[in-house]
Amino acid sequence: MNSDLYVDALSAPLPEDIARRREAGDLQGALRAIDVRLEMPLPDMLRARLVLERERIRRLPTQYPYDRAQALLKLREAAGDAVDGAAFDRLELAGLIDFIYIGGEKRYFVRFHRSLLKNGALCAYTGETPARENPWLDPVIEALMAQGELARRITLRTGVCVGEADFVPGEYLAHLPFPVETAQQSDVRLLSGDPDGVNPPDAPARTIWWRRSLAQPRAFEATYSYVSRVRYADVPGRPAPDAPLYPACPPPCEADLGESGAYMRFTPYLRELARALTGGEPDAARRAWRIYDFVTSQVTYAFVRDYFQIDRHGEYCAANLRGDCGLQALLFILLCRIAGIPARWQSGLYIGADGVGHHDWAQFYLPGWGWLFADPSFGGSAYRAGSDTRRRFYFGNLDPMRMASCSAYQAPLDPPKQALRADPFDNQGGEIERIGAPLPFTMRQIDSTMALVDMQPV
Repeated sequence: MNSDLYVDALSAPLPEDIARRREAGDLQGALRAIDVRLEMPLPDMLRARLVLERERIRRLPTQYPYDRAQALLKLREAAGDAVDGAAFDRLELAGLIDFIYIGGEKRYFVRFHRSLLKNGALCAYTGETPARENPWLDPVIEALMAQGELARRITLRTGVCVGEADFVPGEYLAHLPFPVETAQQSDVRLLSGDPDGVNPPDAPARTIWWRRSLAQPRAFEATYSYVSRVRYADVPGRPAPDAPLYPACPPPCEADLGESGAYMRFTPYLRELARALTGGEPDAARRAWRIYDFVTSQVTYAFVRDYFQIDRHGEYCAANLRGDCGLQALLFILLCRIAGIPARWQSGLYIGADGVGHHDWAQFYLPGWGWLFADPSFGGSAYRAGSDTRRRFYFGNLDPMRMASCSAYQAPLDPPKQALRADPFDNQGGEIERIGAPLPFTMRQIDSTMALVDMQPV
């Protein structure tokens, strides 16, 4: 199976009887209907769509483990007894609690309570409000604005493994994200680790990789360093400079303005939204700001189920007005492209005050400025906290505490996996497959580790 081509088949609709069963929570009935249909002659793309739907349904229940009583208990553990059943229902009706039906019962998303804590939806019950100041980010932003440029030599130790409960002896292919050479990132050095290969510096989803026969579980680990160098762009406040901020970055190409795959699609709703936000505005910078302003002020941050379970990623974010860092970045990119502004994806890791985590953001291109950055989820967090300075900063800029490993959405891995990826769209934590296994690993069966070893000014 060419798993990357198969994923594009998710743009095809399901037969309506299968879709009805799935949406009603009759997952076993949907699987039986798929099996019967797969015995019939089918167009190749529809067959691929049904094969993928089987895998979607297999993975889906693991993301919705709680019944209502368990979900209310989780919420009370997070926010206290002030959140009663009526408050729970109000949050759910407001679209802030994600659920599905399985076998006639409502089941709630595994991280719904963490979303409510992160996006401030529980402030009315806890009495807490987001802090305006960010003692980790604000000093860095202030220094970058004053100096015009900041650079850090960052050393990270990362790893990926299969949990012991899911390990079976055999031949394994493992991919670990590795820093890409890009606008803000250079001088990448592999300090320790024994990979069988390293992708080229400009690979769209750069990894180091291993292909090993294993009798016992092991982690595939590496330590590496790189220079992260960012320059300050006061886009709303100053005219474009005479030369781009990142002159070595290649100019936009046709792909930076177009649709691609099953998910980077210009749907009628997104086209109308882009027109409503930017129509009649001749200045590209102001068009981009209007899009950023919409995403940061109108979209609520929320952890979401695996992207593999979501159709039309950008439109999902725009219709539900909620999404995580990746969905917000995708929405910004799609609206920019529709509005005639080249835009593209970046993802990898973010180094925060409390550790290293997965993160996604965007790049966009403005005449004179060249390629700039936008981080809508960080901008939205600043908006909710009332920090206009920090919100404006993430329109045009990044902090240097990043590791970018992907420069395109749904970029292929090299060497390619035979099985479907745990995450077919991004690669922040790593991928593993056991060659010839009947079923691919899911994101809940792969563990990734990330730790900051050192970060020094350059």
